[in-house]
Amino acid sequence: MQLRLLTEFQRETAVSYCKLAAVSVDPPEVNAAFRAGLGASFPFLGDGDRKAIHRLDIVDSSDKRHGLIAIPYTFALMPDLAVHNIYCGWWYVGRPTIEEMRQDLRAMMKKCRADFDPQARSPGL
Repeated sequence: MQLRLLTEFQRETAVSYCKLAAVSVDPPEVNAAFRAGLGASFPFLGDGDRKAIHRLDIVDSSDKRHGLIAIPYTFALMPDLAVHNIYCGWWYVGRPTIEEMRQDLRAMMKKCRADFDPQARSPGL
């Protein structure tokens, strides 16, 4: 997913107490400049030593010129960090749209928020 779109989406997620984060293999100063340029308020986490991409097994080693790079994945995580959904963005069409992310957030909130539907009646009422 394009980070520009996530930057726009962050305003929507904030009202539902949802969080966004990006992980990059770029150096911290590059991440900070990119984040500032986008106007993103969510964290850009650094994996310059590429430990996370190895632990997640998302390494693309086919590009001999640039070395080890990360296959672009998007993870939708529950509050306990359990994986709700995974999108493999190797091909552009595999990356989630904002609407798909919104649907994931809705499904996750239904699972973990008893007050998701304020008109739902509990059995005792």
